[in-house]
Amino acid sequence: MATTTSEAAPVPSLIVGLRLSSKKAAVFGSGQAAASRAIFALDVGADVVIYGPNIPESLNKWIESGRIRLSPATSYASADILAFSVVFVADSVGCDQQTVVQDAHAAGIPVNVAGNADLSDFVLMPTYSGSSSLQIAVTTNGVAPRAASRLLKEIVRKLPADFEPQLNEAARLGSVARTAEKEHSKILAKLDIVAANSVSVDVSTAPTAIQTPQASAPLSEAEADTQSAGPLLDLDALRNDVVQVEQVANVQVASGYISHALSDLCFVYSAPEQDIGEAPLAWSRRAEKNAHGDWVSALRMETRSGAGHALWGALSSGSKVSAIASAVSLPYMVPVISQLVSQNLPLVIHASAQSLDEFDAAQSDFADAFLALQTNAVFVASSTAQEAHDMALVAHAVAQAVKTPVVHLTNGSAESTAPVTVRMSSYSQAARYVEAVVAAAAKSDGPASHATAINQAFVEFRNVFGRTYRAFEYSGSTDAESVFVSLGQTASTLQQELPSILKQRSAGVLNVRVLRPWSADGFVDSLPASARQLTVLGNTSSMESLSDPFFAEVSASVFIGKQTPTAVQVVNKNIYGANGQAAVDAAYQTLGLEVPDQTSADLQQDELPPATSSTPDKQDDGANAAIVVEPTATYDSAIAVAQRIAFPEAFATQVVSRPGEHTFAIKVSALRRMTPSTYDRNIIHIEFDTRGTDLTYEIGDALGVYGYNDSAQVDEFCKAYGLDGSEFVTAVKDGQCQTRSVHSWLAHALDLFGRPSKKFYSALADFATNTDEAEKLRWLTTGDGSIEFKDRVADTVTYADLLLEFASAHPSILHLVDLIAPIKPRHYSIASSARMHPGSVHLCVVTVEWKDSKGQLRTGQCTRFLNSLSIGDEVVVSVKPSVMKLPPLDSQPVIMAGLGTGMAPFRAFIEERAVRKLEGADVGPMTLYFGSRHRAMEYLYGEEFEAYHADGLLTNLRLAFSRDQKNKVYIQHRMREDSEMLSSQILSENGSFYLCGPTWPTGDVKDAMVAAFTEFGSIRPSEANKVIEELKEKERYILEVY
Repeated sequence: MATTTSEAAPVPSLIVGLRLSSKKAAVFGSGQAAASRAIFALDVGADVVIYGPNIPESLNKWIESGRIRLSPATSYASADILAFSVVFVADSVGCDQQTVVQDAHAAGIPVNVAGNADLSDFVLMPTYSGSSSLQIAVTTNGVAPRAASRLLKEIVRKLPADFEPQLNEAARLGSVARTAEKEHSKILAKLDIVAANSVSVDVSTAPTAIQTPQASAPLSEAEADTQSAGPLLDLDALRNDVVQVEQVANVQVASGYISHALSDLCFVYSAPEQDIGEAPLAWSRRAEKNAHGDWVSALRMETRSGAGHALWGALSSGSKVSAIASAVSLPYMVPVISQLVSQNLPLVIHASAQSLDEFDAAQSDFADAFLALQTNAVFVASSTAQEAHDMALVAHAVAQAVKTPVVHLTNGSAESTAPVTVRMSSYSQAARYVEAVVAAAAKSDGPASHATAINQAFVEFRNVFGRTYRAFEYSGSTDAESVFVSLGQTASTLQQELPSILKQRSAGVLNVRVLRPWSADGFVDSLPASARQLTVLGNTSSMESLSDPFFAEVSASVFIGKQTPTAVQVVNKNIYGANGQAAVDAAYQTLGLEVPDQTSADLQQDELPPATSSTPDKQDDGANAAIVVEPTATYDSAIAVAQRIAFPEAFATQVVSRPGEHTFAIKVSALRRMTPSTYDRNIIHIEFDTRGTDLTYEIGDALGVYGYNDSAQVDEFCKAYGLDGSEFVTAVKDGQCQTRSVHSWLAHALDLFGRPSKKFYSALADFATNTDEAEKLRWLTTGDGSIEFKDRVADTVTYADLLLEFASAHPSILHLVDLIAPIKPRHYSIASSARMHPGSVHLCVVTVEWKDSKGQLRTGQCTRFLNSLSIGDEVVVSVKPSVMKLPPLDSQPVIMAGLGTGMAPFRAFIEERAVRKLEGADVGPMTLYFGSRHRAMEYLYGEEFEAYHADGLLTNLRLAFSRDQKNKVYIQHRMREDSEMLSSQILSENGSFYLCGPTWPTGDVKDAMVAAFTEFGSIRPSEANKVIEELKEKERYILEVY
């Protein structure tokens, strides 16, 4: 028997698939270990003979069907090995392990020995992806190179022609790479593994979901960044022997780095189309080593029934294993996690607590994660990127300290993808921290409990990194009677808002950091003794409060903890599907305080044409369906309406444009098209007369315009749907009783020509009398109907379209008032200074037009409305504050970058400073970067800007017309030309930078600023990124993009 030795443990190298259909596999061993390997072979069509005792009852169905045959271990003879195509040695119970391995090697049959990679020809890597072959990885230093060589011959024979350069990049594979190269030159020789003196083993090399650094050429840094869901890190800086290094990362990258640093194998289980685990996958492709100096294989797996068995198999071999998963994977893993708990195997799962709402937007959601709490694994939660990094470290330390699975729940909302500065542990410090926690647990009298290990991990973390965490983290007043209990992003949002709340009312926030093990006494001890009401702010898509385990734990703790049972009331509020502001709103409302006005930088986003989403639809189980059985609206008579108008005092009648909202009715005083009529972009300048109203605005504010639906289109719909537009309907909307004609409801109040959500599809199905139509409507809300639903969203299928398409579903106008969403204001940056134009407000608006898949021209609802106006027409508006504000001192430099209509707020900036200059103020330098396609077509307000530049108010006027020359020029190019000026005005002169317009140039603009700071500010790129983050916090680097 030929043998080889190696100084290092075997490294899984080339991933292949063994076709075992209609072949036989031998399994030596007993119990669950043997059963799991038998199932691996059964899944790909093999018949199995198990040599060993104590086979679980779970295999009885296979035994009865004849797929599994049991044979006593003592009955095995060396000649029997020739009947098999692959051999698994699960344990040594009842068999001579060495004898079986020698027999397999002598016959040229690949063998896997559990827990002994040195004796194995391959490592198990099942993907459960429906493949017909068993996924394995050939090892580089098994004791049977002949079997491995035969596998490699077949691999090379079937590989694509471009494999040779990949092998050149994979020189690190040692013997495997050299063997493969030799065989590649003998492709026409005797390479068929089915030989007269060998057993048939077919090898499939079709592309699989698994990748390793050795199996493909490393990606360049740019390629890796392109494939990553977030910024990749400067790993070289993290390899320095320091405690921690500042890096820019988002939640996924921050937790993924720790997973990479402390694992040998990292499995990525993402839901369809979800981008998670991209950074570890990229580092694996680049063959980046972990904190222990070993290669890390990151493998993409599929989420389906049986998910998690690969984790079990890898852990059984002694590897350090972690998983990065979407939380929707956790319910599929419950059986495996439970087994790992019972077998004391240290797995870490970083689970993104996320689901997709009816518009396919990512929302923080703990429903799937909570279903896995039953496994008794440890559960910890994080929110920010910094917390994700820190809790990832804690999770790995606890898993190793007490040998148990730990699930780390990370923030899965859309906000979690934003890159921020994170203080990250170096590779070496991460390893030392884990070792320290393991050592502390080992000093305990007897096995350390999970709770003890977590506390030790938190104490050690504070000692090493200086940040403090606890199982229950209370913030707020020591005498608070009302306390909000939550976890993840909701708790983090409330903690940030707490200082503002405390100015008005005594209150507190309890952030639950550790969900399992749960300590009732620890929870109650964390509360102030004065607490009388606990409001649990849940974030689950499909759980009622009574079935929500988080709410149940809090409620039970009040009764079994140290508080008097009658002293504390526990209430539940589920805010799933709302943005981060919803938690703040819920807190203010619970405390009886006025909810503060919200600000938004996304001023014109709802005017953009619909974008098709690459994310999948989450099946709607009906928990959130907006089904209305009885309408809340009622018909009203013309006489009754006339009476209310004629006798307003008696009926408390008010005639208003937008009931319940702080709005103003203003008139159009000027309107002109700014681009040539032959140009494909219609941009208008519009002025409104605000005299005689209470409307006031500040520099940077936005004007919310309430557009009306086209009256002729409403009439057409009424005729097609069978409605009488002159009938009156009364309904309670926004807390007020409103009476309108049917035509007015559809033209002025309801978004009839807007896109309906899945809730409307579900509700409409309940009205359908035709079974096929009802089934089609419900099907469109499921995962199976997701593609067609997204096509409908892309084509802007409206409420009106849907109601006419599904004719048997015919809700009355009373139901439609309840079901159709209201018309919302579209916000546009104000393009004027109230001090220069008293009694007037100006807008600069581009008409939003696009073609759907049928070639039909579509127009944005509000821009169509604005383009239809004439001088003297009345418009209902509101004013919305924005982050776009001038610096507090007139002398501070202002640098503005506007693309197209994104320059609107900067016109207001310049006009405001022009007035202040006339008043004698010492006005600082102003720079305007303006970008559009053609100077002759859309140099918006060009004559004004040229005049301000000539006057000296506008110090620098930097223009970038991208299509006026052969090579496209954008504002970032002009910024790079001005690097020295940018660095000086921002870093030395306390200047502020503003960007307004579409999202796409944001990264390039930032890169230009980083380059300026690096070249002329004498700071490193990583420090420059940190400076920009600090400028954002100080509101001196402001982005308003859409």
